[in-house]
Amino acid sequence: MTEISVGLQAGRKVAIVAAGHTGFSERGSDVVCAGVSALVQALYYGFHEVLKQKELRSSVDKKNAKMSLDWAECPASEGDVLAETIIGSLKEIARVYPDHVRIVEVHVDELDF
Repeated sequence: MTEISVGLQAGRKVAIVAAGHTGFSERGSDVVCAGVSALVQALYYGFHEVLKQKELRSSVDKKNAKMSLDWAECPASEGDVLAETIIGSLKEIARVYPDHVRIVEVHVDELDF
């Protein structure tokens, strides 16, 4: 199962950690895992390349299938729209595949970045 933790700070979504394989299909052909990965990568790309946010903090741990992004230091305006769009899309995947993707919201300090 992939667990996606969304970090909140004063009610604002400011970070995300996606960890684990969905287990929907075997590795290399798992479309649910690919969808989650693509959305998290799109969030990174949006902040880094489109919005040019240099304050973005990110990490990838391929061995443990874990991607983390923290945009708490980025200005809220455009970044919040981007984050809401991607997180909303991830929630839709979790709704359709509840045995494979789970999303929880936690205080940003509780994230294992």
